[in-house]
Amino acid sequence: MASAAQTALERLNAVERPARLAIELGLVVVVALLAARLVWVIASPSDSVATYTDRPLPTPMRGTSSTLAISTDRSVLITQNPFDQGEVELVVQDVPETSLNLQLDGLRMSTEGDGAGNAIIRTPDGIGKNYRVGDQILPGVVLERILSDRVIINRDGADETLMLGGRGAGLSVITDDSQIVTDATDDGGPETPAAEPETSDVIEGQLAGPDVLFGAINAGPVMTNGTLSGYRLNPIGSADIMRQAGLEPGDVLLQINGTSVDNLDMTDVIDRISSIQTAVLEINRNGTPRTVRLRFGE
Repeated sequence: MASAAQTALERLNAVERPARLAIELGLVVVVALLAARLVWVIASPSDSVATYTDRPLPTPMRGTSSTLAISTDRSVLITQNPFDQGEVELVVQDVPETSLNLQLDGLRMSTEGDGAGNAIIRTPDGIGKNYRVGDQILPGVVLERILSDRVIINRDGADETLMLGGRGAGLSVITDDSQIVTDATDDGGPETPAAEPETSDVIEGQLAGPDVLFGAINAGPVMTNGTLSGYRLNPIGSADIMRQAGLEPGDVLLQINGTSVDNLDMTDVIDRISSIQTAVLEINRNGTPRTVRLRFGE
């Protein structure tokens, strides 16, 4: 047994010795290569690295006091919006509400440019359809513009507003009978009617009571240079009651018995008209001042 073990050990030594020599030789070669590389880096020839050549900078960049030879128009930053994506211009605030039997159920405004966005409009037949700018809603009625809370329609060449949420949702200040004041007196007693104009151009009107008028019209504020200048009157449905009162759709109310409405909200307007038997109204009709004498009573 001892001789067999000795023989195996001798065989193992015979195999191990060449392997060890091969490994040692490989390590020597690696160390030699690394040493040669280090020597080359330290003692490399002078022409192995490109020499530095001092070249002048381009003329526009030479020195801090020189100016760029580029023509610029800085006024563009004032006259143009660099973030403008082609949005449509703002709509005139006093575009009247439409009297058509249309309902705006929903809309999507887009800033991608003209023609973008869509609106869901319910027509008199009760059917809601999706419309884009330029689509015809009814004969002679075309969707012209889509805004965040309303759309502008063109009706036979005239712009009208269709509000999201129903007629009067944004421009109307008369919405239901709870806002109508029918008491004939206020803190200062009955208001004395202003002197009636003597001109023959006075338009006569008569209604059973103020509540009849308020239930038949919408009133939208008209802004001039950011200031209230009057209220544009439009009918709710038929304009017959407005015409009985001596008014026409689109009239702008300016004064009540000599008092300008520019400092009155709609509640004050209702109070003033409700507290008198005869209201002398100064209006603007298609750019022409007119006077309407409106009497209440049978």
